[in-house]
Amino acid sequence: MMTHIPQEEICPISEQLLFSLYDAAKRGLPVPVGEVPPERRSSVALFCYRRSHLEGAALAVAAMCDEEDLVDIGGPLGRTLFLKSRNFASPVKNESTNSLSALALSLVSMQRGREENEEEDAES
Repeated sequence: MMTHIPQEEICPISEQLLFSLYDAAKRGLPVPVGEVPPERRSSVALFCYRRSHLEGAALAVAAMCDEEDLVDIGGPLGRTLFLKSRNFASPVKNESTNSLSALALSLVSMQRGREENEEEDAES
């Protein structure tokens, strides 16, 4: 009995572009979808979607695809990806916004503390 070993799927874009998509999605930055050739976007979206660490990039790329193209290439998975991409709101952006808000509040508190210390020193 022979064991079937599935072949690794070949990435439809360069490793450099794939890394750019991943890095932007991870950092909550705009994903450079415009750099992905339009005729490959559906393939790229599905390639990324099959890898959990690339889901953010997959959703960003899929948001620029027609439903028909995603379904033609990915079948039911393509339809699922299309629907998810239309409801996609990057949680990374929310996290970074919350981090920035916390940082701003922290800086304001530090500034107030310095001003109070300076006032106390001036009174002494």
